[in-house]
Amino acid sequence: MDLEQEIKILQNNIKELTRQLGQAHVRIGELVSEKSSSNEEVIKQKQFIQEISGELKRVNAEAEEKIQTKMNSIPDVLDSKQLLKE
Repeated sequence: MDLEQEIKILQNNIKELTRQLGQAHVRIGELVSEKSSSNEEVIKQKQFIQEISGELKRVNAEAEEKIQTKMNSIPDVLDSKQLLKE
């Protein structure tokens, strides 16, 4: 698997984790607004958010590292006019 494919996979993972995080926040809002919701369910959802947030940070850092590696592998552009002057 080349670096560009890995970057795309990581970016898709970030999108999915962000979506899941948003859904978890919505679910917590629903649970808090329901008087009959149990504290256990709220705690489970908060733990899930913490896990997803940690995973999102990890995957995001990995994606940034891969993108930086890809950017570093792109050669600098040389000015041909400078070469002719020398």
